[in-house]
Amino acid sequence: MISLAQLKERVKNITNLNKALIMGTTALLLIFGISVILFSAKDIGTEATALELKQFSKNIRRYYQNRPDFWGLNTQTAVEKQIAPQAMIKQDGLFNSYGTEVVVGNGNDGVMLMPGARTFDIAYKGLNKQQCKELLTYKFDEDFWMGLASIMVTTDKQQQSFSWNDSQNKLPVSPAKAKEICSGNTIILWHFE
Repeated sequence: MISLAQLKERVKNITNLNKALIMGTTALLLIFGISVILFSAKDIGTEATALELKQFSKNIRRYYQNRPDFWGLNTQTAVEKQIAPQAMIKQDGLFNSYGTEVVVGNGNDGVMLMPGARTFDIAYKGLNKQQCKELLTYKFDEDFWMGLASIMVTTDKQQQSFSWNDSQNKLPVSPAKAKEICSGNTIILWHFE
């Protein structure tokens, strides 16, 4: 026969076990929820950044469609004339959804385009390895690819160009090539016609 004291002790142990199980389950659910949010935020950042790039290149073409060339295009012009998507314009500069600097014009420094310029560059600067890989391998639609001539990827160690007719570095960039070239502090230069 179980005494009243032993019965109270068993009830206390069962209660403590239930509390521990509830706390453990709550902790697991919290960890799972945070993980989902972190992974979703990564994907949302890439999606938003890619869509900004697509919209920005479209806006440039639209703005210059009745002009003979892209004369005068640079970062300052894109800000002042509000050619860039509004979300990218911050403190008289351009920043993508990753929060890194964007320049437009000619080259990685966004030099102003001169008369007769038939192409323009949009450079995404300061990308980390993950951002670089995700953006290089993003599945853009056909309209985006139609106007893109090449991509130049510049890291601290190397510079590689990708184009439609290059047998080794063909567009679109493969995940294996992106993994090989991307590192910290990368610049991706999108060269549009």
